[in-house]
Amino acid sequence: MAHLHETFKQYNHIIRLSDGKRDELIRSRNELRARIASRHKQLQNTVQNLYEDLEFQSQGSFEMDTIIAPENDDYDLDDGVYFIGTLPASQRPSPAFFHKAVINAIGDYDASKEVIDKDTCVRVIKKEGFHIDLPIYYAGNKECPDLAVKSKGWILSNPIEFIAWFEEKAQSGFKKGFLYEAKLFSDYQRWLGDVRKKDVQIRRIVRYLKAWGDLRREEMPCGLIMTILVANHYYPHDRDDVSLKETLVLIESALRKDFKCLRPTSPQGEDLLANYKNKEAFMRYLQFFIDNAKKALAEDNPTIACDHWQKSLGKRFRCHEVPLSKDAPYSKPSSSLAAGAITSKPYSRTNE
Repeated sequence: MAHLHETFKQYNHIIRLSDGKRDELIRSRNELRARIASRHKQLQNTVQNLYEDLEFQSQGSFEMDTIIAPENDDYDLDDGVYFIGTLPASQRPSPAFFHKAVINAIGDYDASKEVIDKDTCVRVIKKEGFHIDLPIYYAGNKECPDLAVKSKGWILSNPIEFIAWFEEKAQSGFKKGFLYEAKLFSDYQRWLGDVRKKDVQIRRIVRYLKAWGDLRREEMPCGLIMTILVANHYYPHDRDDVSLKETLVLIESALRKDFKCLRPTSPQGEDLLANYKNKEAFMRYLQFFIDNAKKALAEDNPTIACDHWQKSLGKRFRCHEVPLSKDAPYSKPSSSLAAGAITSKPYSRTNE
């Protein structure tokens, strides 16, 4: 049986966002924070007691280090803009008002190609090709912020809770206090460094699925859905090729029984696949991925096995460096898993 764990590790190195590109995102994020922070005072004067302070917090795949470098280099960072105040939703201006305020604060930003007012965020597209998404929150209690959604109003949504949920799955030692309490900022920095160094398997499996989805971006579920599916059905193994195949089998089995992906944090229970239009295509691609994975794991010749994986993962999964040997035994999943296979800093002013 071909052993392609090391080939997957090389693939992970290719698709994982590089330190240089991460630094580029951070620089752009901090430039935007500085512009917004220096100009928001004019907004405070428009409505009495509108808000008391303005803070920021990065979120999503950048914080969890599941971010990938897409083939077209359209990578991104989500940076929450938090208006800290005490007005109830009924007394606040509309979400559209806050969206416009952030756009005005950004102003004529020379480094941007375009600023887009989306339903759930303000998107700043940089000339280099990547973009920064700025979801906007109003928070009286920092642990219970409301997201400004133009089409729906104010929606309770805490992205830090999602980070905590995923990091519990990853058993990384993350604490929500890292992002809520200034005194834990140094602990948070050490945690970030450890996450980057250790790069545990569950993060790699998320990246593999996101990179697979990136090949057919318009037809595939978003990265958030991929992350939840992996976290809920992750199959740990010493080898990434085995872990990925078994995780795919568990995902396919669950979706075939009930095609849903429930958000684990607020708004908890929301089905993120409820309005997804490409169910049949996605399930077909998923089955094709599983079939290729099974063929690869059953193949003795590493080059042929790599070709099977490459059919789903694309040319960035490089086969010309595959070692010409077979190695390590493949430990079969438990009976229940086999059955499934058969049936299918605290808020910051300008910095992190």
